[in-house]
Amino acid sequence: MSRYYLPADSTSYGSGSGSGSGSRSYAPANTYGPDSGSGSGSGSRSYVPANNYSSGAGLGADLGSSSRTRSSSRTRSRSRSRSSGSSQQPREVRRDVLPNMRVVDQSRPDPFHIQHLSPNSRTFRFVVFVMHFAISLLESTKGRSVLINTGIIVWEGYRPRERRRMAFRGNGDQAHDRALMEDTVDDFLINIRTDPPNVIVSTRVTGEGVAQRLDWWNGENKFEVKWGAIYRLNKTIIDNAIRVADATEPDVEEFQRFLFLMGMAAAHELVHAFVGVVTGNADTLTPAAADYPRPGIRGSLVGGESGRYFEGALCGFLVEAYHRDGHRLGVRQAGELIARTSDINQRAAFYRLDRNWVLERLGLDFRSSSFPARVVSWDRLRQPLVSMEEIRGRPTDVDFDEDITEFIETINSLPVYRVGSEELSHIMAMATRPQNIRSGLAY
Repeated sequence: MSRYYLPADSTSYGSGSGSGSGSRSYAPANTYGPDSGSGSGSGSRSYVPANNYSSGAGLGADLGSSSRTRSSSRTRSRSRSRSSGSSQQPREVRRDVLPNMRVVDQSRPDPFHIQHLSPNSRTFRFVVFVMHFAISLLESTKGRSVLINTGIIVWEGYRPRERRRMAFRGNGDQAHDRALMEDTVDDFLINIRTDPPNVIVSTRVTGEGVAQRLDWWNGENKFEVKWGAIYRLNKTIIDNAIRVADATEPDVEEFQRFLFLMGMAAAHELVHAFVGVVTGNADTLTPAAADYPRPGIRGSLVGGESGRYFEGALCGFLVEAYHRDGHRLGVRQAGELIARTSDINQRAAFYRLDRNWVLERLGLDFRSSSFPARVVSWDRLRQPLVSMEEIRGRPTDVDFDEDITEFIETINSLPVYRVGSEELSHIMAMATRPQNIRSGLAY
């Protein structure tokens, strides 16, 4: 009998083989490094405008084939022999739907015990919001451009001997490598839109989220994010957000803070997954140059942080949450949304994010003119500031300490759900109507 919990409405236990063919073997994460990557792609791609599909369960017709704690965990693999097994990806991708969504809860004492979440659950709906927010941000003109530049910074930060074992097949010619990176980014964006990562809502996350890279590349296979990374979001924060939305009179502004904080976290972690598309492995440190606010020294034993680099290049700041003394929610608050950077003397500087700027982004307005982030009158906050991460403290639940091959295969055997255009629109309206978290279309 398997150790793994299957769907929430199931009384049976079992372990699935997952999609594709061949075998995989993974060992637990024990340190951090860069993200894993996919090979090159070619040809033009276009995104079609939204049409109104109804929502439903299962595979839809439009299917295709670091963490916020400031580090990107890595996971070693004993075997990389499994081929992709994925179908050819479409050249046209709809951005008003999220097919193949799978969300599981990891809050039991045994980290290998998971609960598959229904698409009607509040947690599932919250995750859909932040994942659509994050993917839409990366798909935007500005987000795509910054992601390409992040990939170039990462690639150029490696020495030739390191590059030879990576999935990205650059040759050192800048024009060639940039064109190839653009194709690689487009392939990645198609992958995460048509087949998003498995989202593990976990009590084992210190910050808002963490992406653990896996060895996926065997020299010829194609990147699949469901097999190339373990992607986790902080259950405590999500539960706190749901409590706010479920109140008789929801605090809309507080809920918006939660949505924005976790949406940016989700995008941050997707950047870690993308760096894995470049490297193809779990062990190589992210180059020190890919960091923010201060890039490190090339060859340093302390790696960079690609998610921070992306945030800095996109927003001009790192977006963080800091505790508000005397707030009625205490440790369950979202925190004040703060923009952190360094001043001319390389000292940390803190500013409040403009609330209207946050609201515009929650409405999926990602026009290039929307960046960098706006702050309120450039008011510098006085220290000391205490982050919400410090207030929550470190998780006490034990995490993976053994091979996780069966764990990955079990998750990938669970049902996926297609969030159609109408349902997705209803969920995204939570930004102004928090009560939408508890109602929706039937699956």
